[in-house]
Amino acid sequence: MSEYPEFPHQAPPTGPYQPQPENGLGLAAMIVGIASFVMLAPLSSTAAIILGIMGLGRARQGRATNRGQALAGLICGIVTLVLGLVGLMILIAVLSARHGSSTH
Repeated sequence: MSEYPEFPHQAPPTGPYQPQPENGLGLAAMIVGIASFVMLAPLSSTAAIILGIMGLGRARQGRATNRGQALAGLICGIVTLVLGLVGLMILIAVLSARHGSSTH
């Protein structure tokens, strides 16, 4: 008697081939979106928005399974873009007020 159990010579049948989900865009959107809070750069915010939209598109088509990550990246990108624009408007207002008051 052998101490190892006998294995069948054939592997059991498997279902149809399932392609792996393409989750890279959603993950990249989330990472860039979170990083844009630190940098507040319009470029990183825009990249997070674009990657988030593309990741949501793949999730909608069923090619990706990380809709939440893509949505988080999109939201972070939008929020940081808006914060950056508001900050820029405040900076312009302060500088123009200083410039206007120094000429009097």
